[in-house]
Amino acid sequence: MFRIIKDGAGIGLTENLNYIKKAENGCYVLCPEPDASGIVFGGTVYHLLGREALEGVETVSLEEADGGNEITKAAEAGGIMFVTLAEAGSIDTVTAAEHADLFAEWTYPIAYKTGQIRRFGGVLYKCVQDHTSQADWTPDTASSLWRLTADPAEEWPAWAQPVGAHDAYSSGAKVAHNEKHWVSTVDNNVWEPGVYGWEEVTDAV
Repeated sequence: MFRIIKDGAGIGLTENLNYIKKAENGCYVLCPEPDASGIVFGGTVYHLLGREALEGVETVSLEEADGGNEITKAAEAGGIMFVTLAEAGSIDTVTAAEHADLFAEWTYPIAYKTGQIRRFGGVLYKCVQDHTSQADWTPDTASSLWRLTADPAEEWPAWAQPVGAHDAYSSGAKVAHNEKHWVSTVDNNVWEPGVYGWEEVTDAV
């Protein structure tokens, strides 16, 4: 695999390079690497550093790259982006839970911030209050610090009292509470089911 570098920055990766040279009629034609003056990448012609000049095109250099390593780095970057979007609320909790392995395991002593999501006991918890974790403040027991996010295998997760707007239930959220099933009818719902903002679902299995 080759990394294509322009002005000191990578602009792409490819396994198959299309080498080109300029024919006598002025057109670019494919050719073997030793005869090449440039390459075509992404539909754009580039001059190769150290080769015969190609007028009017930008110059790039090539660097061999470990394909497996590049794929791993890309996957890691994608995982970081997924976690960031989940913590920002741009990815729903069920989808996040389906990819729980992308989230870091809860540990201590760590200074956690409100909104961060960590994995503990195979499920995800969202931090609802800034704190420095301790051995006896595990997410499954410290309800004032962590809230269980949705389990994809559980359609009606147990209701948990929101601490504030940052962990309030959205409209349409499903919960189980007092042996009944409820659906939130409002956004930013911090009320207990049966008090306000919830509709009981009597035909839920």
